[in-house]
Amino acid sequence: MRVCIKCSKTGSSSDRFCLQCDGLMAEKTDLSRIDTTLGNYHLQSIIGRGGMGTVYRAEHVYIKKTFAVKVLHQRYAKYQEAITRFLREARAASAINHPNIVDVSDFGPANDGGVYFVMEFIEGESLEDIIEKQKFVTLHRALNITNQMALALIAAHDKGVIHRDLKPENIMVSKRPGRRDVIRIEPQAPDGYIVEKEKDYDYIKLLDFGIAKILTPDELEGGHAAPGAVFGTPEYMSPEAAQGKAVDFRTDIYSLGVILFDMLCGRPPFEAEDAADVLEMQINKNAPIPSEYAPAREISTAADRLILRALSKNPDRRQQSMIEFRNELQHCYGSIAYRRTGLETLPPLGPENRTRSLTEELDEWLHNGQPSLSHEDAVKLAEDKQGDDLEAVS
Repeated sequence: MRVCIKCSKTGSSSDRFCLQCDGLMAEKTDLSRIDTTLGNYHLQSIIGRGGMGTVYRAEHVYIKKTFAVKVLHQRYAKYQEAITRFLREARAASAINHPNIVDVSDFGPANDGGVYFVMEFIEGESLEDIIEKQKFVTLHRALNITNQMALALIAAHDKGVIHRDLKPENIMVSKRPGRRDVIRIEPQAPDGYIVEKEKDYDYIKLLDFGIAKILTPDELEGGHAAPGAVFGTPEYMSPEAAQGKAVDFRTDIYSLGVILFDMLCGRPPFEAEDAADVLEMQINKNAPIPSEYAPAREISTAADRLILRALSKNPDRRQQSMIEFRNELQHCYGSIAYRRTGLETLPPLGPENRTRSLTEELDEWLHNGQPSLSHEDAVKLAEDKQGDDLEAVS
């Protein structure tokens, strides 16, 4: 049985949102952690929940700074495979250390025998919510968001990390003061255009590396991850991932192309009530031309070309690296563009003041032997991860 964190109405264990007020549904064990302390973090409220864990808004007991703390569900606390998969998200984000990827600063054992990790708390909203509320994202804004995602993924790929679950729910967007000159086509202006300072801009953080693939040195040399189970979200999954085949960095290129299509058109290229039908379309059906699908919106010819190339069924016909994708993206602007296209890379966040790196500590933790999952629990864990749409969101 679950309880709504807003109105306290009870529901079944399968309900994710309250039927009465649309509030998040949580287990009683999740609610029991509120007003308790994990390590140096006082848990204040639940801000997200999924198949693997629950995310809390928390305050550091000494420095009084707000963080997001993600705690592994209690039913998985005794299984090493579950802990490994859960901490993979923390390890991947920590290893990449990029300003457009959510910062993970700490981890430790939970009071119930499980494990937790600590992320920066992000003030903003998910890209999914933006698309749902506004119906679509304008070309200039969509290119800025995509450009930052490409920068984050270039850094991830350079570390041998394939995200494998890119989707609007995993992209947090916050506003920052503008700092660049924007050129806007204006036929009535003397020169046919005007130059103005941007008022603000979208700053993104990429979340949830819970099903990321961290390539081994041998896999890195070949560029491919071994085939296995189908993980991810059908609407944003590459054809090779949908078939459970070996994937490489180009699976993220496909998913990023889907996200750009989604922003410009207001929906992903393939949708159906049954997930199996979506996977079949990902494998066999060609994506529509964005500008023809949404003719009332500004979508440049170059944006059409970039998206359709990224959505090629054959990975060899896509952009062959995220760097190539980003370079092509710079030519997709329409009636509005930056005086200097492309987002300046921000300096990386400072390292944590610890004797060893967080990544080294996580590696040691992950190598500690613990009981194994039963086959039934392993299947349930894989199914739960499919619905794990956690976000550290205000």
